[in-house]
Amino acid sequence: MWADYAEELPFFERWWKQIRHGAWWLQQFLSNGKKPPAVYVFPEMPSRRAALTKITRELGWELTNRPRHSALLGIRFEDITHKPLMSLPAEMQSGILWWNAHCKDISKKAVENQHVSAFGYGMAIDPLTHNGPMVCKSDTNAMHDGHVLEGPIVSEEVSETAVYQRVIDNRDEQDRYFDYRAVYIQGEIVLVYRKFKHPLHRFTNETVSVDLLNTIPFSEIECTAIASMASGLGIDYAELDALRDRSSGRLFVVDVNPTPWGPPAQLATEFQNEAVKRMAQAFSASVQLSCKNDLKAP
Repeated sequence: MWADYAEELPFFERWWKQIRHGAWWLQQFLSNGKKPPAVYVFPEMPSRRAALTKITRELGWELTNRPRHSALLGIRFEDITHKPLMSLPAEMQSGILWWNAHCKDISKKAVENQHVSAFGYGMAIDPLTHNGPMVCKSDTNAMHDGHVLEGPIVSEEVSETAVYQRVIDNRDEQDRYFDYRAVYIQGEIVLVYRKFKHPLHRFTNETVSVDLLNTIPFSEIECTAIASMASGLGIDYAELDALRDRSSGRLFVVDVNPTPWGPPAQLATEFQNEAVKRMAQAFSASVQLSCKNDLKAP
């Protein structure tokens, strides 16, 4: 009924988190007369703001980074771009379904390579030969430091830690810049947010407003390509950021995050609650289906 929290957290903060976790577990046990189902995360314990925390609480499931032999599911939860080869704890090496265990690289270059493989086109350009505007951004995930340069540039200006991509015109009919943020679980896009941004902040994580869409704004072919791309990246659960180019109509998946926070803070509270419920339903259904398939496997 406990979890381990990062040593860099102040002692009293770690102590309070432990007490809160234990109190929630005890409440679930007393309410249901049995231990709550467990989801085991490794190696990091998600914060309360993580989508995974909200999903499991909605389901009444325990989320812990202490091994549980009876855990329904194990999820690799590690908020870094380049992930080392995963070595599972000895007591968790068998008898448990794992998600994201093979996800080892979510850099922009890795995302680009899988995007080209899945969609048949990509975003990368050669900054030494490209004439016109281009986006320069860090290869590291979640930096939100994109900016527009005028190409071509000279070789001395090329950064080995950056990527150079075409400028995607992701404006709607009212000339508002927007991104799609899609929640991906085991081959399916289960819900999508539409995030509107100020033109000066179009490459950042700052939003003007957020909508929760009632339908998935991607074609069947695009959903298949997204699933193929996610598989190539070793992803079972993540949020994906995608842009729709206004002139070509093409969809570009520009970022992948297997440790998502959410729902977005600027989404109205009632829609945040709806989003958590929809994610929880899809999460539970996927876990149950995976467990049934695992039992049927020879």
